[in-house]
Amino acid sequence: MKKILTIILDGFGMREDIYGNAVKNAGMNNFIDIWNNYPHCLLKASGSSVGLPDKQCSSSELGHEIIGTGRLIENALDEINEVFKRERLKYNPKYNEMINYLSNNPTKSLHIFHLLSDGGVSSHINHLKCFLNTLSHDKVENKIYLHLAADGRDSDKHKIYTYLKEIENNISNNVKLASICGRYYALDDTKDYKRTKMFYDLLFDGRGIDAKNLPRFIEKCYEKKLSDEYLPPLKTNDFQTLDNNDVLIFLNFSKENQLQLLDAICNKDFIEFNNYSLNIKVYSLFEIDKHINTNYFFEMPKNKHTLTEYLAGLGLTQAHIYESIKNSSMSYYLNGKRYLKLENCDIYSIDSPVVDSFDLKPEMNALSVAKTIIKCMEKDYDFILANFANPDEVGHTGNYQATINGLQAIDVCLGKILEVAEENFYKVIITSSHANADTIIDRNNNIITKNTLSPVPFIIMDKKYKLKNGTLTSFAPTLLKYMDIAIPKEMKDAEILIEKK
Repeated sequence: MKKILTIILDGFGMREDIYGNAVKNAGMNNFIDIWNNYPHCLLKASGSSVGLPDKQCSSSELGHEIIGTGRLIENALDEINEVFKRERLKYNPKYNEMINYLSNNPTKSLHIFHLLSDGGVSSHINHLKCFLNTLSHDKVENKIYLHLAADGRDSDKHKIYTYLKEIENNISNNVKLASICGRYYALDDTKDYKRTKMFYDLLFDGRGIDAKNLPRFIEKCYEKKLSDEYLPPLKTNDFQTLDNNDVLIFLNFSKENQLQLLDAICNKDFIEFNNYSLNIKVYSLFEIDKHINTNYFFEMPKNKHTLTEYLAGLGLTQAHIYESIKNSSMSYYLNGKRYLKLENCDIYSIDSPVVDSFDLKPEMNALSVAKTIIKCMEKDYDFILANFANPDEVGHTGNYQATINGLQAIDVCLGKILEVAEENFYKVIITSSHANADTIIDRNNNIITKNTLSPVPFIIMDKKYKLKNGTLTSFAPTLLKYMDIAIPKEMKDAEILIEKK
């Protein structure tokens, strides 16, 4: 059986137009040599090809889940779209519990926390509008306060005011815009609780900047080179803190980037900073953490018999290597939205650099990832799965030169890895979870921080075979076919992209 090293170049898209394309302009000689000399193809990794709405970009989380499961899966964006389309909230017990509580406690307020974005990665602005319409239809007359996180990462860098104009019609007598804060603080998922505390203190203690003229203040932030992602905690004229026995709903559908805030609000044993011992009734669309809060409306199905789970069941030894910024993608989504303890599988999570933005250190810890890959090949694991985060994480900053620098760092690592792979008889496979770094500047010279619709590469460094274009769902079964391993029934519907020459 072949020993396999699979490398995921996270956020590495393939686009022909070279304008603003960091992937094309980075001069990645090692990658170019691999692409030109070994069997390769393109995998569609966005929109309907991965089960999303047409022309919807994907994400690291969904991409890793599809790499791991080898099938189309139900995704949170589509699930919530269907909830509002089919008016399913009115049949939901937890939703009705929340509505009944508000009806019986008219002096208590409903606070809505939402990432205001049309990115569709962690949230969607349409869900906020639909939810507010549903509350109005259900005659919720309590005061409703919107606490909005500004995006600037999965959407354009300077779009918060456009989004605010879009929800103007949803602001009514009892619905008030209370606060805005950049996702850098409100949705930190790097364990930097100083950032989380800034947003927490805004919600519970009113510590923030009074922005009476909100549009003008946002413009001032832009003039100081602060994009939406980095907006400080801002209070409007209608600001209101959370009070005892108020209701708070997390209206994003992602899991990880809400966890730190949920922990601070709900966990009685929270130790990262001093929190307030208020009784807040907290709800969310999906489960964020079952050990902290169980009031969620919908279950997302778990996907079993994933690639790494299947290989572990066959007795293969595995090593999974990645930077800590990709913990959720590589340890949760890759396993079908489950945390698994796999037999004979060693996890190497390498701390990502502690910086305000990854364009300040675009190489990140790629060299440490490469060194760990080399050590694992020397230990003779059967299957090594590694992730380089630079194209995605640096690409999201919108810094074109930094993204190029990050890609060049990866390319140097590829050269070192391939030398050792050949010495240790590993077959190397390269792919990506989704696209980002292929468009940092568009044809109108706009800075692009969000993911793109471009396909991703799939390379097998074995000249005995050839590949044909397909979708990301085909990655896992094609890999198993190459390894001469039977394909589990859950992956049978995906097309096999490999054949012998």
